[in-house]
Order: sequence, then structure tokens, then C-alpha cells
Amino acid sequence: MISLSTIKDKVRTRSTVSTLREPAFAQLTRLSDVEPADQISAIFLAATAMAEACGLDPHEEVQRSQRMMSAAEGPFTAHVQAIKDYARNELVRRPPLI
Repeated sequence: MISLSTIKDKVRTRSTVSTLREPAFAQLTRLSDVEPADQISAIFLAATAMAEACGLDPHEEVQRSQRMMSAAEGPFTAHVQAIKDYARNELVRRPPLI
């Protein structure tokens, strides 16, 4: 069993994003049939709940994620760009669910 402090330490000291690109993209596949605004809110809600449960400040984790974006969008990486393309092109053109 992994302790919460171990998870917290790993999150805070992460030095690479290479292992995060594919799982981040996989989240979209699970939510793609949900209303677009709900997809975004659900991801933030889940991330906030997970961060708080592990004793992490969700605001700090968003800032940490923002700082990781340049590495996440590095050369030869398609996942993060695909996420952005999905948000720009698919979410905005999708008809509302009834």
C-alpha cells in the first residue's frame, strides 16, 4: 500500500511529464459522451477531490501543471496537442445533449 505522503511527495517533486501525456489523453475518451462544459468541470472536480484527499493544495497543482505545459507540449509529443485540438474543435462544435 502506498502512503498518502509518498503520493504527495511524488506529485510535488515530479521532474518529467513524459508518463503523464497518455493518461491525460485517456481521460478524454472516458468523458467524450458527456456535455462539453461538464467534461471540463468534471476533470477539475475530480482533480480537486484527489488533491485534497492527498493533502495537496489544488491551486498549487494547477500552477504546477501550467509550469509543466511547455515540457508536455515538447517535440514528438502528440497527446497534449490532441487534447487542445479536441477542446478547440470538438467541444465547441458539438451540439448540446438533450
